Amino acid sequence: MFLEPVQALKLEGEKLPRGWVDAAVDLMSEAGRKGTFAVQGVSMEPTLRAGDTVAIEFVPDDPRPGDLLLFHQADYLAVHRLLGRARLPGGGRGYRTRGDGVSRLDPAVAPASVVGRVLALRRGEETWRDVRRPLARLYGRALAFHDLFWAAADALATGIDKRTGGGDQGPLHRVVARLDRGTLRVAHALLFSLCHRPTRLQSLDR
Repeated sequence: MFLEPVQALKLEGEKLPRGWVDAAVDLMSEAGRKGTFAVQGVSMEPTLRAGDTVAIEFVPDDPRPGDLLLFHQADYLAVHRLLGRARLPGGGRGYRTRGDGVSRLDPAVAPASVVGRVLALRRGEETWRDVRRPLARLYGRALAFHDLFWAAADALATGIDKRTGGGDQGPLHRVVARLDRGTLRVAHALLFSLCHRPTRLQSLDR
């Protein structure tokens, strides 16, 4: 069962209070464990763009590297790619995530902050694309490796920039960011449609 899209991130230009979002997500998960969300922002480009829609499985079991997770980050919901495990600041195990379109890693995500996992995505009025099939999962794992590699390269470049007076947005950081985004755009253009087969929303219930 899928519920109608919800504006979970903003309402008339203002962010919804965290408690409202939690209550809405709880109701949706209890009603059917699946729902759809509209995407905002640019942190997942080109995989996801503002206005795209994602179909979500709430409270996923055992998410794997390459999966797209919906989780609480600060006072909003984010959809970013799972790269692997991470240690939380206070101890304990969490998740390492990154937006495909951002060169730097997110803070470690606590398992309790994870709301769901993306099952399929849709751009505008185009057909839904399934992210669960073997080729799609392989593509996701390859992008997880890409994200980790370029995040490490960016951390190294930024460290050198700081030592040479370039700051957080120094010349080496800008070069690495361009290479990161460039390789991702090429992969998306050549492989995304090939690896993500069209699907019907109703078939995701199976």
